[in-house]
Amino acid sequence: MSLLIRFLLSFCVLGHFYNISRAWHVKMPSNIRGILGSCLVIPCSFDYFENPPRRPDRVVWYQYVNHGYPLVCDSWYQDDVIGIFKGRTQVLTSRFNKKCSLLIYPVKWSHHRQKIYPWVDPEYITRSTYRFFDTTVTIEVVDTPDKPEIMISGIMKVGQSVTVQCTVYHTCPTFPPTLSLNIPLLNPRLSQGSLPDGTSKITLTTTLSIERDHQTVECSVRHTGGLTATASKTLNAQCSFSPLTIQPTSEELNEGQASKITCTASYTCVNQIPTLTWNYGNMPASTDTSKTGRAQWRTVSTLTFTASSKEHGRSLTCYARSTQGQRQEVSITLRVKRNMHSRGWSFTTPERITAIRGSCIIIPCRFTYSSSQPADLRVIWYLFQSNGYPAVFDQRQNVISKFSGRTSLIGSVRAGNCSLKIDSLEMSHNQDRLYPWVDQNLITSYHTLGFSFYDKTTQIIVLDDAEKPQLNIIGIPRVGQQSRVSCSVRHSCISAPPILTLNNIPGQDVIVDTQVSDAVWERKVEQIWTVKEEDQSVTCTVNYRGGQQATSDIKLNVECPHDNIAMIKRPGNETEGVAQSVICSVSYKCKKNTPTIMWNYKDMQSSLHTKKISSDTYSTVSNLTFIGSLRDDNKSLTCTAKFVKGETSDSANLHITTLHVLAADVPFRFNALTRSCVVIPCSFQYQGDVPLTRGIWIKKTGGVVYHNGRSLVLDHFKDRTRILGDLNEGNCSLEIDDIKPFDNGPFCFQAEKGNVKYKFNNSCVFVVMKASPENPVMTPVPAEVDAGSTITVSCSVKHTCPSHPPLFSWSVPNITNKVTHAMTQQGIWETSSTITFMAAGRDGIKSLTCTAISWRGKQQASTVELTVKGSVMYQLRSSLPVVIPVSALVLILVIIAAVFGVIICRRRKHSGDQLRPPPRPEKRHHEGLDRPARPVKRGEGDERVGWQNERNPRRSFWSRFSRSNTATVKCDTQISKQRFPSPEK
Repeated sequence: MSLLIRFLLSFCVLGHFYNISRAWHVKMPSNIRGILGSCLVIPCSFDYFENPPRRPDRVVWYQYVNHGYPLVCDSWYQDDVIGIFKGRTQVLTSRFNKKCSLLIYPVKWSHHRQKIYPWVDPEYITRSTYRFFDTTVTIEVVDTPDKPEIMISGIMKVGQSVTVQCTVYHTCPTFPPTLSLNIPLLNPRLSQGSLPDGTSKITLTTTLSIERDHQTVECSVRHTGGLTATASKTLNAQCSFSPLTIQPTSEELNEGQASKITCTASYTCVNQIPTLTWNYGNMPASTDTSKTGRAQWRTVSTLTFTASSKEHGRSLTCYARSTQGQRQEVSITLRVKRNMHSRGWSFTTPERITAIRGSCIIIPCRFTYSSSQPADLRVIWYLFQSNGYPAVFDQRQNVISKFSGRTSLIGSVRAGNCSLKIDSLEMSHNQDRLYPWVDQNLITSYHTLGFSFYDKTTQIIVLDDAEKPQLNIIGIPRVGQQSRVSCSVRHSCISAPPILTLNNIPGQDVIVDTQVSDAVWERKVEQIWTVKEEDQSVTCTVNYRGGQQATSDIKLNVECPHDNIAMIKRPGNETEGVAQSVICSVSYKCKKNTPTIMWNYKDMQSSLHTKKISSDTYSTVSNLTFIGSLRDDNKSLTCTAKFVKGETSDSANLHITTLHVLAADVPFRFNALTRSCVVIPCSFQYQGDVPLTRGIWIKKTGGVVYHNGRSLVLDHFKDRTRILGDLNEGNCSLEIDDIKPFDNGPFCFQAEKGNVKYKFNNSCVFVVMKASPENPVMTPVPAEVDAGSTITVSCSVKHTCPSHPPLFSWSVPNITNKVTHAMTQQGIWETSSTITFMAAGRDGIKSLTCTAISWRGKQQASTVELTVKGSVMYQLRSSLPVVIPVSALVLILVIIAAVFGVIICRRRKHSGDQLRPPPRPEKRHHEGLDRPARPVKRGEGDERVGWQNERNPRRSFWSRFSRSNTATVKCDTQISKQRFPSPEK
């Protein structure tokens, strides 16, 4: 009984181990080869149906040894990996793919014969853990890679294309090797795959066009690490010959006339040039060999053949024999046009003729007699058939129905002309063959054994579709110029030609008919028209009698020409400050080509106007209001017209002069800023008892500028002028607002008293216009200032509009800003803005900008730069709370310094005090025991320094060592930098 129990227990244990071994499965090759210096990927996968790991992506590789577990790759404990594998291994795993592959790079000799194995989730070990060390792989390292394999498939003939495949097997799919071929790559494809034994395969596939019969294909492989291998394969391709061809194959030969006949042999191997011969060896022939393409050669033999009547129906044969003994031949049947001297007459007609259904056709025919031509010859045309002679044309008997009423003779029979005209062709006439009979006797009276008219027939080809006409443009169409277009089509019926129509352009059609060859005419229609901007394309339509229609069109792409720009009103000797109109004009074609006219004086006012001169011609005029200054003298004034394509310019030299007028009560010359206002100073002396009742300003050339009767004032000056002065005090100053560029005057003052008018000598003023205001002038500022210090600076600008003085804008916030106005000379004012601001608290170069804004918006700016340095006092003030006054801070520092001074003094006197008796009690109060002064409170009087910051600038503790914190800059004061050190240093 105990033996049975032992047996059952052993059976259960063995079964348990068997189930454990079957629950897990690790798949990888037992041996794998790696190339020295390359990489090696050992493919590995595992699977299980029970006892799953907790971390399926945790894979560790070990070296197989008798004792221990040397690490080959462990991403957690990389420093514990053994030396030969350290830094060269990487596990290629995934949490979901059950992969345990190992990458080794680079492969070294030390890896040779190494036996290793993987372990999945090695930290999770139970009694059911799989014995991973039972499945190992041995690495074999080689330094000579295998040669690639070359496989070529296809027809091995020169000139044919074959498929070339180069394949190499490797174990480094991560860094696969590179393949190269010594042949041109045509549609190359690179494919990769893996084999069950863990080996990877890479294949380069391309197409090769075989160029010679013994061509070598060489494939090279380069592995990662630099090792290479090369394989080659020689193609034994066959040379191919194309069938011989003879040209022409169907052309008829004229009896007694020499013709050129060629025999062409095409082949692929240049070393197998064939020899071409003819069965007519007594006739001259020449041979030429040339290369027609890649692996394509051609040998042509040209035979000069003179036909006789006996050669008709015989064979003309060309023979080819290659250097390898191959033979070919090709033959054609000779068709010789006989002169029919045996019958006493002969005729010539074309072999075939083509026409359109519904059109007519003329078959040209000429006949000759060997002797004198009989009179009253009868010409009959027959339809060729194998039996019988159906008539197509005969003046004495009926013809077959499909030709009835359609045929007629053209030309004179006496002159040897037997041409036939057929009207209203139908598709039933297609492929019909006709021939003439020109004899006094009927055709049935001749014996026709062994003779046929087939070789002398004319074949009729009837088409149902019309050919497109040929449409051409002669020259480049330009708008406003004449251009010519032609449209042509070839036809077979001169008596009823097709109708050509040109559309989309106006003009008169000119039609010309020309005979191109026998039975072929060309109808051409030409039209000359004046090109317009809207012309886009031309369409040509051809209509045939049978109702067929065909159309061709062509785009015109018309060009829009333009003339050179011209300055039609040029500047002359201009006066400084006087507005002058300068006009440039340019003519051009096409409205879409409207140019932009630019002047080289951009600040001047200009206007642009475009008008239509004719149906396709336009003119653009630019009017520039030019205000010259003396600095413009001898400069060029240029206007430029810019078109969509191209530009044109014109220039004129400027000559600027100054107007000189004697001054009296009114300045004879006065400056004014356009768009602003101007106040013209005016004064006079009047001794009469009765005051003047009215002051008037007029233009010297005529017209009232100012009058208290508004209706009398010129419209140009209405609501823009007024007298600012009091006439009773002799002040007649005039204000003109919103100055226009042409408000130059001269303006003269007059007065009235009742019905009595008064004029004044020297009362006229000439106003000089300025396009830009004066630049503001800024007083000098120190080159370097301390941060937090206050600076006073002034900015002034001169103007002639005191009723609306300029406004100032500063680039810094200011503490105070004082604006003053002063007249510097007669009528010229200076407005100044004086500000006090505090320097910003950062080191660096700062810009200070003053902008003067004139009345109605024009402005000018002036900028200076100063260097700001941060001071200790400023930084200290900035770091303390705002509520602590500077005076209180200074007082605290003074108290602290006094306390330290007392302590130091007491220590110095301590040694002496030991020898002297102590002071009397009443003197102790005077020897440094006084209490510190009470801090000054806010609001205790203006005499306290700490709260005089609004009347006097606050002074810091460092003021005794540094320069003054407050700098007042005057226009006439020389500012020099003090030599005291900065508290920052």
